[in-house]
Amino acid sequence: MMSTEGTQLDVLLVEDDDLVRDCLSEALHEAGLDIEGSASGEAALARLRRDAAPKVLVTDINLGHGMDGLAFVRAAREVHPGLPVVYISGRYGELRGLSGSERFLPKPFTAPSLLRAIADVQA
Repeated sequence: MMSTEGTQLDVLLVEDDDLVRDCLSEALHEAGLDIEGSASGEAALARLRRDAAPKVLVTDINLGHGMDGLAFVRAAREVHPGLPVVYISGRYGELRGLSGSERFLPKPFTAPSLLRAIADVQA
């Protein structure tokens, strides 16, 4: 789903697995959020350099080839400092040292869990 021009995107989702990205996008869209999905950190970073910041980034940590989710967030925050982030991963058990505007969800997780994490980082 693309953001309507002139409005702020709710969630920029970065997930290299097409099926996971599509399922998460659908769940967030059904919850009323304006969402855009990206298959790579590089593509998402190009979008961030071109357009207004989303309210929240949701990114997988393991993004296949290219930059991982941690490197993507560092680069994204150079463009838009202070972006709230929800990290997701099936390989990490936890992330340490997260700020108040960051959350981590281990895969698998439920759509309500993701929605709570998105709300929490915006509070």
